[in-house]
Amino acid sequence: MFVMEKTKSLNLRYNEMCNDWDGLHECIDPKKYKHGQLVLSWKRLNVSVEKITQKFFQKSKITRQQILYNVSGNAQCGNLLGIMGPSGSGKTTLMATISHRTKGNFEGELLLNGRPVSEEVMIKISGFVPQHDITFEQLTTLEHLYLMANLKMDRRTTKTALKARVDYTVITLGMREFLDTALSMLSGGERKKVALAVQLLNDPPILFCDEVTTGLDSYSATHIVNTLKRIARTGKIVICTIHQPASGVFDKFDEIVLLSNGRLAYQGPVPMINQLFQKFSYKCPDLYNKADFLISIMNSDNEQTKRNVDEMCKLSSTDKQTDLNYDLFNDQILLDYTQHLQIQKSLWITQLILILNRSIICLLRNYKVKLLELGTIMFLGVILSTPYLDLKFDTKAVQNWQGFWFSLITNSIFQYCYTSIITYQAEFPVVHREVSNNIYALSVYYISQIVITFIWTVLETMVYTYLVFWVVGVNWELLIVTTFVINMLICRSYGSVLSAFFDKFENIVIFSLVYDYLAISLCGAYISLGTLPFILYYLKYFSIFFLGCETLSILQWRDITFIPCLDVENCLRNGKEVLLSYGYDIDRFNTDIVILGSFYVVLYMIGYYGLLRRTKKQPAY
Repeated sequence: MFVMEKTKSLNLRYNEMCNDWDGLHECIDPKKYKHGQLVLSWKRLNVSVEKITQKFFQKSKITRQQILYNVSGNAQCGNLLGIMGPSGSGKTTLMATISHRTKGNFEGELLLNGRPVSEEVMIKISGFVPQHDITFEQLTTLEHLYLMANLKMDRRTTKTALKARVDYTVITLGMREFLDTALSMLSGGERKKVALAVQLLNDPPILFCDEVTTGLDSYSATHIVNTLKRIARTGKIVICTIHQPASGVFDKFDEIVLLSNGRLAYQGPVPMINQLFQKFSYKCPDLYNKADFLISIMNSDNEQTKRNVDEMCKLSSTDKQTDLNYDLFNDQILLDYTQHLQIQKSLWITQLILILNRSIICLLRNYKVKLLELGTIMFLGVILSTPYLDLKFDTKAVQNWQGFWFSLITNSIFQYCYTSIITYQAEFPVVHREVSNNIYALSVYYISQIVITFIWTVLETMVYTYLVFWVVGVNWELLIVTTFVINMLICRSYGSVLSAFFDKFENIVIFSLVYDYLAISLCGAYISLGTLPFILYYLKYFSIFFLGCETLSILQWRDITFIPCLDVENCLRNGKEVLLSYGYDIDRFNTDIVILGSFYVVLYMIGYYGLLRRTKKQPAY
């Protein structure tokens, strides 16, 4: 422990450890802010993660890696606080922990004005600007802002007040020039502004920003940090992680938290960090980037430098120093931020309308992909139906007709399933983050996707069947088309379930191969179902290939009372005999439709459980 000679007094208030470095104790009168005099404190945080290594024929190996070691600190309203350190030092982990955005457990205390703050409360009163800007990029900036405003703000807010809030945010962040620009066309700095604007719509008293300047040029980075500083001056707690900012950007922060290998090396005003490092004989050269200089010391391989960094960390983490920081705020009371706990979220049906509207907009603006999908399936339909041109009704044509239906059903099932296994792969990271932040319910998004999938599948299938039936000569009758649409809806639900339940394509492929091999062998095209063993006989009802082939075969043959027979010894005289030859039951049509309907419901229920299970994991921030 070292003590510098006292020259003047400055009250650092919530960061008394700086007093040991500069000996300044001057008292500054607290300012009155909109949200009250808020202080967010974290005390002796220890964070670790478990890594599970799966092993065949052995028990899975669980290893624990500690990321943060006994880290303490404070952040006060009105100040812009930066968390800085080398790569892997624990910056994002500290941010996620103090913002309650991590799914893992941590040891230590997280307090607001000296009182414990729960995950539910923290999410309600804080905004989190993530490092990675992922969103539904088909929307324009203004559409995205109004959507988020309707979802995040109190449902009792009038349209006039909501518009005023959006306009104020747009003006504050200087976003007028790109309001009508699609999110996919924005630059890095503009995307950061949009992400920041979304979090400011409900005016949270605490704002977290992860790697807010990463990937931006110096001008954009400076502009973003200046904006954050102005926001902090309105009385908010603003905390940012920064990687290696330019000198001008670094000096704009009021305070800095410096981490080294998961340990706290320093917290205090930016200008005073020089005094700490000079105590260990480190002086930043003139015209040299101060942030680069600090990071180079934290990353140094020199043994003496490592010992000096260890000494800094020990100084910052002593029990006496940590307790001094907390004793100042234990008597504080909860202030104006409690208004955020009284916000009434939009109704479930309102959320559904908003999210469904977003899904429809994205579908319409993503028309090129959908047209390509439709064109592909139409092309395959032509290839599939061309060999069956001008089929006749006689005994020799029975195999051709059944071959057509078998080919149509099996190929269509594969096409519809495999085009839907990407349903949630691209969108889930965005939805996961929004659901975790309690913006809307997972069920809202899930049902909106079911509706969109239903509408698109019906339209696509009607066009597809019209072409294929016209080529082959099948009457485009309502019952046949409806039955085919039902089967394709089941295929889409099956593909969607795979997409919802598995987050890796290889797992989807493995599962689908096992099911498809078993299910397609029971469709009736390769074996007479009446000859199946008792154990396998009832498994056919779990095969969407069998249900599709049987329902459409019944509709094809049930009204055929006479088939011209040229070979008396090998003759199928009517449609019923044709169905029996393949093991199909003419009276089982209604039962099959009920089973298909049950599959539709059950599969989507399983899919919802799969998505719900995945939302329990840490979202991408």
